[in-house]
Amino acid sequence: MIPLLSIVIVNSDGCADTLRCLESIMAHPADLATLAARSSALAEQEIILVDNCSRDGCAALVRRSFPMVRVIESPVRQGFARNYNLGIRQARGMFVLVLNNDTMVHAGALTHLVAAMIDAPAYGIAGPRLVSCSGAVQTDCARPLPTPGAYVWTQLVADPGFPIGRLWQQWLRWRIERRSSGPVACISGSCMLVRRAAFEQAGLLDEGFDFYYEDVEWCHRFQRMGWRVGYVAEATITHLGDQSLGKVRVWARKSEYRSALRYFRLYHRLANGAVRVLRLATIVGWLLRGTAFAVAEALTGKDGHARAYGYLWSWILREEQAGGPSSVKPGGC
Repeated sequence: MIPLLSIVIVNSDGCADTLRCLESIMAHPADLATLAARSSALAEQEIILVDNCSRDGCAALVRRSFPMVRVIESPVRQGFARNYNLGIRQARGMFVLVLNNDTMVHAGALTHLVAAMIDAPAYGIAGPRLVSCSGAVQTDCARPLPTPGAYVWTQLVADPGFPIGRLWQQWLRWRIERRSSGPVACISGSCMLVRRAAFEQAGLLDEGFDFYYEDVEWCHRFQRMGWRVGYVAEATITHLGDQSLGKVRVWARKSEYRSALRYFRLYHRLANGAVRVLRLATIVGWLLRGTAFAVAEALTGKDGHARAYGYLWSWILREEQAGGPSSVKPGGC
């Protein structure tokens, strides 16, 4: 017999978030006895923390403050998929929860998630209702699989930084707030409960994705293997989000673009002409964002992100002239 639940968390210089996440798990544990009685697993839970060569001393602090947590230190600084795979390979549970360190578990969330997987044997992977620290529902917790057309729409029209994009997000949020539990096409990588039998068949996270789209690709691959993706509205988890990404980190925008190309090449068989359209949409989108920031900086006198988008724009033009990457190479974040 194996433990019912394994929880895998990655820390990458985010010790405060990691400690808060662990505290929420301890405060709101799953009802292991009741759940195990409905399965063939032991009423046990394990927590695995993978430390991504952090410089914040978190590994040692977790060992002292949470001795029940198993700490694994990455041999090198590496990306999202590689770190989580490192933890998943060490996990023994019937169900493995891939959980971002910038999340907080609400009362009953883990119980509802595991119960949904037990009740729906067709679910290979399931996710909760994600909310921000303000309580607003996050639209990526139950979403369709992205398409090249949707990517272009987001780049040119529906980016949350644009007025139309903000209205679009409100519309999506309104729909998800009224959505009940059930199968969906895709959930968020910030919290994914995975069935061992499913990932043993379909494989682990694709390490060819450095950052972004690895959760999308996993959901897509599971469904191609005959598994369903579930959304559990009764389970609520707060996802703070990486505040630094909101500051337009250049590496994050590069990775998002390259990962999108890789995903669409894998699942949509893009011809060279379609790839050029996606690149053009990204070029125009970044130009629009950079221009908007430049105007705002000129009007307010406050520094924004115009310089970052200027760099990104010149970088993607060089990528276009060089023909762009043929695939996304795994690497450190």
